[in-house]
Amino acid sequence: MANLDISSKLGHEKQEITIAEGKTYEVDCSAETMLKAQDIFKKDDSLESLFIVIKLLIGEKAEKDIRAMKVTVNELKIVITAIMAQASEISYEEMEKRFPSK
Repeated sequence: MANLDISSKLGHEKQEITIAEGKTYEVDCSAETMLKAQDIFKKDDSLESLFIVIKLLIGEKAEKDIRAMKVTVNELKIVITAIMAQASEISYEEMEKRFPSK
């Protein structure tokens, strides 16, 4: 059988999210990290679990920065939706449709 070269389909483009001026973070889009985040959402939808997912996907500094901003519940939902959109490599609007509203 001939070689099927899929290397061009697996190229990773750096995904980032900007939450405020000077606060841009790279999103970890790895399958392992995404599956961990989804598992956390399935098991727990508490405020603390949202911050755990933020730390998992964009890092500890970002999580601390967002906590320090004292965001509203709606703003936190926007942040999570944007992070998940970047991690899933889909538009914010598409993720907004998929994200469960509670």
